Amino acid sequence: MLNSAFHRLGFLGLISLVVLGAAPCLATQPAAELSAIEAMLARGDDQSALPRVNALLTALPDDASPRQRAHLELLLARALDAGEKDHDGVIAAATRAIEGFGSDPEFADQVLEARRLRGLAWTRQRNADKALAELGEVERLMRERGADQSPAHAQVLSDLSLAQRISADYGGALTSLDAALAILRQQAAPDSRALARTLIRMGQTRRISGDLERADAAYREALALELTSPDPSGRNQATVLYALGNLARARAQPVQAIDWYAKALPAFKRVYGADSLQSAMLYNNYGNAESEIPGHGDAAIARFQQALEIAQRKQSKNVADFLPLGNIAMVRVWQGRFVEAETGFRAMLAKLRDAPAGAESSPLFSQHGLAAALWGQGRHVEAFNAATAAETTRQTAVREVASGLSDEQALAYQEQDYTTLDHALAIALDSKDPHLLERAWSLAISARGQVTAIQAERLARARVDKDAKLQPLWKEWQAASAGVERLRSAGMANSRAGTRLERAERQLAQALPPAGRMANSTIDLGTLRAARPADTALVWLHDLRHTRPTDFANAAVDIEDAETWAFVLPPGDVPVVAIRLGSAQGIAAALAAWQASLATPASEIAEVRDRGASLAKTVWLPIRKATAAKRFLIIAEGPLLRLPWPALPDADGYLVERDVQFHVLNHERDLFATTARPAPQHALLAVADPRGGEKGDKASRTCPDGSALPALPGARREVERIAQLLRKQGDDRALLALVGDDASEARFRREAPQAALLHLATHGIEAGSSGCAGNSVTRGISLRAQTSGEASAASTALLLAAPKQGDGSNTDDGLLGAMEIAALDLGAVQWAVLAACSTASGSTHAYEGLNGLARAFHLAGARTVLLSLWSVDDEATAQWSEALYLARIADKADTPTAMQHAQRAVLKSRRAAGRSDHPYFWAGFVALGDWR
Repeated sequence: MLNSAFHRLGFLGLISLVVLGAAPCLATQPAAELSAIEAMLARGDDQSALPRVNALLTALPDDASPRQRAHLELLLARALDAGEKDHDGVIAAATRAIEGFGSDPEFADQVLEARRLRGLAWTRQRNADKALAELGEVERLMRERGADQSPAHAQVLSDLSLAQRISADYGGALTSLDAALAILRQQAAPDSRALARTLIRMGQTRRISGDLERADAAYREALALELTSPDPSGRNQATVLYALGNLARARAQPVQAIDWYAKALPAFKRVYGADSLQSAMLYNNYGNAESEIPGHGDAAIARFQQALEIAQRKQSKNVADFLPLGNIAMVRVWQGRFVEAETGFRAMLAKLRDAPAGAESSPLFSQHGLAAALWGQGRHVEAFNAATAAETTRQTAVREVASGLSDEQALAYQEQDYTTLDHALAIALDSKDPHLLERAWSLAISARGQVTAIQAERLARARVDKDAKLQPLWKEWQAASAGVERLRSAGMANSRAGTRLERAERQLAQALPPAGRMANSTIDLGTLRAARPADTALVWLHDLRHTRPTDFANAAVDIEDAETWAFVLPPGDVPVVAIRLGSAQGIAAALAAWQASLATPASEIAEVRDRGASLAKTVWLPIRKATAAKRFLIIAEGPLLRLPWPALPDADGYLVERDVQFHVLNHERDLFATTARPAPQHALLAVADPRGGEKGDKASRTCPDGSALPALPGARREVERIAQLLRKQGDDRALLALVGDDASEARFRREAPQAALLHLATHGIEAGSSGCAGNSVTRGISLRAQTSGEASAASTALLLAAPKQGDGSNTDDGLLGAMEIAALDLGAVQWAVLAACSTASGSTHAYEGLNGLARAFHLAGARTVLLSLWSVDDEATAQWSEALYLARIADKADTPTAMQHAQRAVLKSRRAAGRSDHPYFWAGFVALGDWR
């Protein structure tokens, strides 16, 4: 066990060693002097301590032993570290101490402390490789020596997190900080100063990785600790005030950020000095907040200049201290002074040449700014190349950072406001150069689905890896995700459950080979042309927000309405057609109004057609004018992902009745999806009406679990008819139908990986608050009052048979949520047909498409998912399903053809019977994924 001196990270325990072991001259130095120096450092008075340590070193005689000198060199390193000013001095003093102590085991603790200080100094110089190696080794040695639950180990873990953070390993940093906080909290008398410092670092890491809510919680706890037990040095107070300012900026609250910076500034001057690099850092971010307020450009530049002059005067080796160069250039872009801006960005990029893509001091901002500066000068090709470099850096950062984060954190990290793809696209449009437009589309292809690919790779490895160390982590992830799903399905939120899942996933990620570090292979438009089926157009729908050079990093632009564009790649070897469709807000509002009519069977047909015709005029007709293709493969973002194209009015009918088909891709790579799949045991696994019986159901179920739900006779009928169809086709693989009580969650988990087709004719349960809504003819309930916009963001779980009373199973609760589905191996599944209510619900994420059940089945390996857009009718869904499988099984139809056949069949049948042809009954499903 390490001695008490290192445990306390203090020096008092070493006084006797220095005095008793010193030469006569040093022995005459009173222990009181060393005690006084230690007291100065404890209260943060490094300015008084430093000259007195130097005096002791100067007084040390030439014949003093290396050990005696090493003790004072270590004290010098501590004094310099406390000032956070002379990092080279810390490194030099710590190195001399390490050499003086040598390999004598008696001084191993002191060597570790010196190495920690040296590693921390390298961290502050942004020397990530040296810092990681040094601090990682110190942490390992402490564990080996049994000090892994000591405050000293917590300090090393906290310092290690800084090194991990500057190397863009945010997942590793969070894990180190979790461990440090756990150690500090379990102490009999927790050190509030160390706890506050570690919480601040936790908040900083979470903010940088996009987790703003948890960052805020960490900062607030640190601030509360500082108020009740102040850090005598004043550093914690200064840092947390500054950190809260950065958080306000991340939340686009510049006025609040300035308030926090104004409070932090006197603390920084008092602790570090007005001319310190720490104060320069604050001036720089103060300027950033000023720059986000209209009319404050000159005030911002004054702050940036103040920070830059300090960095230049101090000859800083930390590239982050020169960020004002890029920030001044940013304001010059807004002022239209593009030549000056170009000079500033190039100067900044020269300093950031070796910075990691995902680091805080990444070249991304300056690459992006250079693109804007060049664009402003009309140098389109150079500007596009700079924008390409910026977007490539952003994508590299996503791959590197996301591989160590939980899925939720990775999605949040990616959605931070980096509009490099928009700028590349806007430059291409402005240039009128078709070649640049094709390159921009290719950039978009490589941007799409990165986080989903990382998560899919991670889960695929975890499912099959039988390593004894990995299996407990995988089981913990499964248990944690099931716990979150249970709470979510009941409309409840629980921060502990969310934190448990986040930690479980990070630990799983770090135990596996890094996912997502695969080669970033690009797909050009020529390759896309060749991969399309005949007579097919590709359509990419995108909301373009930044459209001018001066939009770069301009917060004011983010509140403006975006423009929705359609980029059409017609059949044949013809250029991309770019079409501005109009206001993104206007189109989203028109779509929401139409969807509200579509999802309500009682709405007037005239209203449905009028709203649909207006949307068709804006979105569909301009695309149709660009190409006469008979099939359209759509890549969409946001609300347009859920646009039911076949239901758009056309003359006196609908598009479904015309010679045109639609299909939505997750991304362009779906065109290249392999058709090789594991041989399934079941041709089709069908789940029908899993209510656990009629009124005599033995299981007691509450409303959120699906009580009082109507039976689904249509679901039972459709499964029977699909079975007949398979038998007629002589399929030698069996149909497995799980009906009623047989459709348990455990049975589904066991059988689903063995099926080629999955058909879930059940209830979809949408999460929210307590209270149930539904009727006797739809396949689902909603647990909250909704507007049309809210409905699309809610999550849905699939109802399975109720578990037996007293089962006590945590994983078989009769509700199958998204994360539970993602844990399954559905690599053999060609289609997953979710014939329940609102299965297309869920949020949408930038670059990643539709979340919820759709993404879950994709993560599990299913090739194509068929989802419902609203609370679908049981009888009509049964008819649609029967026609769908008739086309798929009997006619071997691909997905768009089968979908069209099913929709036409229901529409024709209803008209023949004199019933309403309202699209509610036949247009409620969308297919997502592979078109085959």
